[in-house]
Amino acid sequence: MSGKSYKVQVYVAHGYFEYEVSEMSSALEHAHLITECGVYRRSREDGDLEFHRVIKVKVSGKGLKSQYTDTFKRT
Repeated sequence: MSGKSYKVQVYVAHGYFEYEVSEMSSALEHAHLITECGVYRRSREDGDLEFHRVIKVKVSGKGLKSQYTDTFKRT
């Protein structure tokens, strides 16, 4: 990662958008707000805004490991 410590990936129907932030608290707050809203707002270089329905949000970086590991069970 280019000088920043945490990557936020926002998965949408056709792939994912990603960006980097420097603080763990910022990455977690971004992920929480995007997930809560369910929509990712993207500012394009031409000044237009795009809105995408969110499938999931993933944060990666150091120090994110939890002492409360879980497992996924398909129903």
